Amino acid sequence: MAQNERNGSEPAAEGGEHRVTIRDVAREVGVSPSTVSRAFARPGRVSAETAKKIREVSDRLGYRAAPISSYDPSGGATDQIAIVVSDLANPIFADYVKAAQHRCLDLGYGLLVIDSEETGAIEKNAVEIARPHVDGIILGSSRRSDSAIRKLAETKPVVALNRSIRGVKSIIGNVQTGLEEAVNHLTQLGHTELTYISGPQTSWQEGTRWRIMTALCSMRGVRLKRIASDAPSFSGGYRCAEAFLRNPTTAVLAYNDMIAIGFIAALRAQHVSVPGQVSVVGIDDIPVSSLVTPALTSVRMPRRETAALAVDELVGRLRRIKSQEGMKPIVVDSTFVPRASTAPVVR
Repeated sequence: MAQNERNGSEPAAEGGEHRVTIRDVAREVGVSPSTVSRAFARPGRVSAETAKKIREVSDRLGYRAAPISSYDPSGGATDQIAIVVSDLANPIFADYVKAAQHRCLDLGYGLLVIDSEETGAIEKNAVEIARPHVDGIILGSSRRSDSAIRKLAETKPVVALNRSIRGVKSIIGNVQTGLEEAVNHLTQLGHTELTYISGPQTSWQEGTRWRIMTALCSMRGVRLKRIASDAPSFSGGYRCAEAFLRNPTTAVLAYNDMIAIGFIAALRAQHVSVPGQVSVVGIDDIPVSSLVTPALTSVRMPRRETAALAVDELVGRLRRIKSQEGMKPIVVDSTFVPRASTAPVVR
């Protein structure tokens, strides 16, 4: 029940000439006052179409429900879930949040966003504060240990994004499909040596990408080197150029697009031509990748699809539609997007 109905108070319309009540909204929509109240206090218990109509009519009439806390000390449903992402400054995580939010709205749930700032301790503390206020949690590229995540899953339903954890349902973007195309593309251009610029050492995706690259290059006879970046960001990629230029290769593949874009900027500052002297490939295909110069060749990860699937899986379990069994990861393939940052080797 909305707070103003519980307290017997009715907010006034703008200007104070007429006090719009919950009954006015209910009459206009053609539903009971209790349905209007639920649409504000527990939107998951009202159909999405009805909730939308109630919001539209409320806005038009000037009715506003007083804010209430989602915390239910009795342990009941809050109709809110949380999503944890590693760094909102990185465009890929903004995509995850937007896709998850849109799907939550479709299903009548609120979304609480937690930015862990690439730090396990911040993630742990923030999740513990949020845990009583949400029904379930989506962990996006979590930096915490498998055992810590399994322990969390014992207290709340959990779905992991882009990480496989025994006993926890996972939705994973399969980077291998796109990486295979990327390596094939580079070999067809005549590249026989490749440098991989790594991501965070605590990232499950980093270990996966390095293992895949090692196997692909070994099968194709490509000499592979590895340079560690100190941050999965533009500046982290920029700082890798110095180490690369001491022992360069004709092609580079970076852990993500932000590293690749920063790396290209550093090469250009040193008057190294991309792709004339060095071809560069990123991973993620963030929107800016097609706008930089040269436009970045990249492996497109299915961010929006996996985030929406994570919400579907979590809400399905909360509503008992999905079985708690069947913990096999759901995998969505990546694709390769060739652009102007790769070119044939100049002999």
